[in-house]
Amino acid sequence: MRICKPMLATAVLLAGLSAANANETISGDTQSEPARFAAEPTLWTAGDGLQVGILREITERKLRRPDDTKSFWLDELGTIYAAHLSTPLWVDGNAPAARARKVMRHLVSADEWGLRSSDYRFDVPAEFASERQKALFELEFSLNLLKYIDDARRGRFRPTEMSLWYERSSNRADSVELLPRIAQADDPSELLAAQHPQHAGFKRLRKAYLRRTFPDRFGPIKAVERGPKPIFLENGPSLRRGERHPQIAQLRKRLKVPASSASSEDLYDRRLMKAVNRFMRTQGWRRKHVYDNKVRRALNETVQGERRASRGRVALSDIVANMEKWRWLPRDLGDIHIWNNLPSFRTQVVKDGRVIHEERIIIGKTETQTPVFSDTMTHVVFKPQWGIPNSIKIKDLLPRLAGGDLDVLRRRGMRIQFEDKIVPPHRYDWSRTDIKSIPIIMGAGSSNPLGRVKFMFPNHHAVYMHDTPTKHLFKSRTRTFSHGCIRVRNPIRLAEIVLGETSDWDRQQVADHLRRRAKENNRIDLNTTVGVHNTYFTVVADKDGNLETLKDIYGHDRRLKQALSGKSLQVIAKSDPARIHNEKIARLEEARPRYGYGYSRRNTYTAGYFQNYQYGLGGPGGYYAPSKPKKYKKKKKASQGWTFNPFGDPFGND
Repeated sequence: MRICKPMLATAVLLAGLSAANANETISGDTQSEPARFAAEPTLWTAGDGLQVGILREITERKLRRPDDTKSFWLDELGTIYAAHLSTPLWVDGNAPAARARKVMRHLVSADEWGLRSSDYRFDVPAEFASERQKALFELEFSLNLLKYIDDARRGRFRPTEMSLWYERSSNRADSVELLPRIAQADDPSELLAAQHPQHAGFKRLRKAYLRRTFPDRFGPIKAVERGPKPIFLENGPSLRRGERHPQIAQLRKRLKVPASSASSEDLYDRRLMKAVNRFMRTQGWRRKHVYDNKVRRALNETVQGERRASRGRVALSDIVANMEKWRWLPRDLGDIHIWNNLPSFRTQVVKDGRVIHEERIIIGKTETQTPVFSDTMTHVVFKPQWGIPNSIKIKDLLPRLAGGDLDVLRRRGMRIQFEDKIVPPHRYDWSRTDIKSIPIIMGAGSSNPLGRVKFMFPNHHAVYMHDTPTKHLFKSRTRTFSHGCIRVRNPIRLAEIVLGETSDWDRQQVADHLRRRAKENNRIDLNTTVGVHNTYFTVVADKDGNLETLKDIYGHDRRLKQALSGKSLQVIAKSDPARIHNEKIARLEEARPRYGYGYSRRNTYTAGYFQNYQYGLGGPGGYYAPSKPKKYKKKKKASQGWTFNPFGDPFGND
């Protein structure tokens, strides 16, 4: 029978605790194992039975430390022992029960699961000298077991404590139901092993971990074969087309551009220059015809990523860290789900454990990372509109609007729109208007950063998957270009698969919703929702236990390994990019503006916008002086259109 948590109140009543007991002197927690069975509690009275004594001890600890992390477990134990007053779980007569020793044999093997057995070691005495010792053993043993179960299911700490861009799912166990089952099981190891992640990826990674940690028992780990030795380019002079240098031969090998003749092996010719230009465009540059140290550095960084990905030898701490990350995922990923492993820059559609679609993706920059979390895709939007983020409104649009450039929205394909009503910019006094409250959108079209379709899994990060006009960026190996959203190289195919699997759509229906005259911002709800998992695995094992490593692009592994080694989470959080980013945005939104003179379309002076930031060019505490009014000349028709930034969306955001 399922027991309600309020039964803890019944436990307190059964213990006979009065309000006066709370004012008595309460001793602190004992530190050593022998001492914990010797101390006499202030709330313990002669003649108490074992179960009543356990309930008194639970109540005492709750009163002593109501905000302790174990408070939730004490509530559950109070519920358990209030309902099982005649049957202790771990005591049999005057000695520990045999089932307690069976459980301990499993806990001391915690190292085989990527945990530390020292965290769960517990002295099991041969016999007890008093009811007090029995009660303390029963309670401490149960708390120790609950800690192991919680660590196995949910990890040893919350990832948001190290980064706000990393979340975990709620995998809390139902201890009221689970603990009695473990105590009654003939072999508790099976139930305890089931508390660890049951995903195939975790099991494969654990297999590699066991081979690495216990090679005599599980066999040695295999190393991935290395490819050819990578080419690293030393710093040197800047070279232009037609110039020669001995390093050009290495550059040709690196970019796979053979020379037209033996005499041109060291010549930086037109063909090689175009190859350099193409490569640098994949790294976020507009044009880069000159071969200089910036090109060398970009090429070397790409090589380092390739070299790491093919390396067979992996540090044990990296394996343990990635095993820990599996505990933060939902226990059930879904029969059909989308798997975005950010370090691999790939998305996969998985159905019944089989990958049915795979494609390249672009993720957030290091300063605007794509968050790691799980959620549910509910709908797809065809020909989406783009709602301009507040950061762009404040930093980019407001200074221009307040300065009199009321044509800035039209030039960029944007408009102010309340539902179906479009409002012209001149209706507002931008010197006093809170632009964050104004809905500014960009309509569907070739310049829209969201492209032709977006995939929505509503979340508090406001992150989703979508198309993009900047297709050339998918050629880059390290694809960190967005403001946090995930850009998909072939979103139309993804829409066909998602809608086909969930709503029985065919390709023609998808094509019809993308036609020129099709409805704009057209939302299509899925008949069956799809799980979306943004993950961050840098060590991946195949079915044979062989390992592939990926670059720790966001530094999550570094912070995680620091936390597992005992470094303070508060210290780690101080360098969290998410917290730093949020602080900058908060300062930006809360900074008090100063208004100078600007020029408006009506040829009158209006308030122009001058904003002071502590980290701005004006210096700490300083303001910009109002500049001379600037007249905006009418541009030629050919230049009125807005040119899309080929290195991301118009403002480096999604």
